[in-house]
Amino acid sequence: MEANQTQVPSQTMNQSTQYKNCLLVTRHRLLKSQEDDLTKLCKKITKIEALPNDVEELKKTVDNYDAVVGVIPLLFQVQLIQLKKSVLVFYMESLGTAKSKAEADDLLAKSGGEGIILPPSKEGEPYRVSVYRGINKVKIIVVEEEVIIQH
Repeated sequence: MEANQTQVPSQTMNQSTQYKNCLLVTRHRLLKSQEDDLTKLCKKITKIEALPNDVEELKKTVDNYDAVVGVIPLLFQVQLIQLKKSVLVFYMESLGTAKSKAEADDLLAKSGGEGIILPPSKEGEPYRVSVYRGINKVKIIVVEEEVIIQH
């Protein structure tokens, strides 16, 4: 993972900064509002493209960070919380789908926020539109089971 790490410029620490050292996990360029929010929360930000699947490698990767930030799969969220790391996720609200790029642009513009438009992966599928709404901290993950067959 070391070879893929890059530094993301961060503004000077201000009163809303809560974390000294954040690990940003993303393959994509952040929206301007995501960058702004992240620099309010983190004094220093290091970016990597993906977290390692191996638990020991994951421990090594996140060891020096207060928080891990991104769109993080649930399994990784659980592991990070077990490692006593703060998990911060970008909250993207789905606005729906659109038949054309112009319709998708209009839907996003009407939202009043900054967001993304995902193009169709196959011919005939719609554009998917999401707007960025902020950063959420994952505080607790609960798994509740219900017996459906018992012997």
